[in-house]
Amino acid sequence: MPCSLPRLRAALTLALCSLPAFAGAAAAPAPASFGDALPPVDLSGPVSLQGCVGQALGRNFTVRIQQFNVEESIDSVVIQQAAFEPVFGFNANRSVSQTATNESYLGIVPYSRVDTGTFSVNDTILTGGTLSASYNLEKILYNPTFSLPNPSYSSNASISVTQPLLQGAGTDYGRALIESARLGVRISNLTFKSTVLTMIYNVETTYYNLLYQREQYKVATDTLKQAQQLLDENTIRRQTGVLTDLDVMNARAGVAAAQNQLILDEQAVHNSEDALLQLLGDREFKSAVGSIAFPPLTEPDVSFDRSYKLARDNGPNLAVAQATIDQYKLTALRAKRNMLPQLNVNGGLGYGSYAASASESVTGAWNGYNWTAGLTVSIPWEMRANRAAYRQALSGVRSQEVAYDQADQALVVQVRAAIRSVQANAASVRSSGENTRYAEKAYELQKAQFDAGLATSYLVLQSENNLETARVSELQAKVNLLSAIADLRFLEGSSLALYHIQLPE
Repeated sequence: MPCSLPRLRAALTLALCSLPAFAGAAAAPAPASFGDALPPVDLSGPVSLQGCVGQALGRNFTVRIQQFNVEESIDSVVIQQAAFEPVFGFNANRSVSQTATNESYLGIVPYSRVDTGTFSVNDTILTGGTLSASYNLEKILYNPTFSLPNPSYSSNASISVTQPLLQGAGTDYGRALIESARLGVRISNLTFKSTVLTMIYNVETTYYNLLYQREQYKVATDTLKQAQQLLDENTIRRQTGVLTDLDVMNARAGVAAAQNQLILDEQAVHNSEDALLQLLGDREFKSAVGSIAFPPLTEPDVSFDRSYKLARDNGPNLAVAQATIDQYKLTALRAKRNMLPQLNVNGGLGYGSYAASASESVTGAWNGYNWTAGLTVSIPWEMRANRAAYRQALSGVRSQEVAYDQADQALVVQVRAAIRSVQANAASVRSSGENTRYAEKAYELQKAQFDAGLATSYLVLQSENNLETARVSELQAKVNLLSAIADLRFLEGSSLALYHIQLPE
């Protein structure tokens, strides 16, 4: 069912109200229109994923643009429906004639004036026919008077109908363009749904990436502290003669490497913050992004059959493909009907009156009448163009049906890959966690041996690097799992239910 833009915005506003806003910031704004003045994004407080999704729903430029595409498709229905609305017309005309004749020498110049007013109604009906009705009032004045009454008034009322019987006939033919436009509204709504799902997925993955970059920055900070501590210890031990200059140089190299990594990680954090602000429709990029934290991380129970069914039922891609097939079928219906010859039946009936005044002409006896009836037949030679247009329409239907099967096949592959990704990343989280614990234990043992004089500082630096690598790998595995889950929800279309968002179909 077509949905107006105000209703679409109301649905989004309701969705936004249902999203818990993050602490320390204003509630997510209602979807904005062109020219709306939006306040700058404020992410200074603790930032929740739900709050970011709410902000993006109301502010993201891509979402706002797609709202207008929905509005345009709704107006397309109105345009097609308007083809069957009556057209009213009024025409007023005065015609004056003065002709020079032999009587002009006697001072008499024949003169006539005709005033005409016509009111008409024309309508195209769903059966494919046309209906026309008109009323005409005419006043005629002669000088000199040739006949009485002078002036004279005549009224004429008529109605005519033309109805095709073959080509262009039928209510299904007449409504095909309207139904195609309504399918266009459905496609626009589904495209908007895809835009919202994509926006949610982008916000989730950007949020997780920012979380990863910040945690990686913390790891790099800890690594720099450990490297600096090792350098301080090596410097003291060199002064006492326990270590050599080589040990100090190795420690300094470790500090320099840790500082360089910290600089790169800080840059990545700022880039990720800008990416999140961009998704939220910010233009000033002045807000400091507050603290964020890992959401509860549990290994999901995934099933291909369940996810594939959700993807078919809720995902917009197959629904768009089906609606496009239905549009092509309507085009084929009209093309098939146009292969028939033109056979139109037409008829008309009119009545007229004649009197000395306008009121008598309207209310007096309508003693004149006329009627017409007939058939019109038109058959193009071989109808090659019409047949070719029908073949094109059928090819369009078959092509879209193949495209539907292709989209379904792609969906199967995408869901299977998403299931594997969730399972593989869940296993990676477990193994990387164990690896981090082993790396921490190895560093502690290596550091203890170094403190006891049984290991070199080079080996300690290697243990530090291994620990840093293990921590970053574990962070990456957690983020990869969260992103894989988000991707699966995107394919299923279940992100809308997760964030309590209801959109028109």
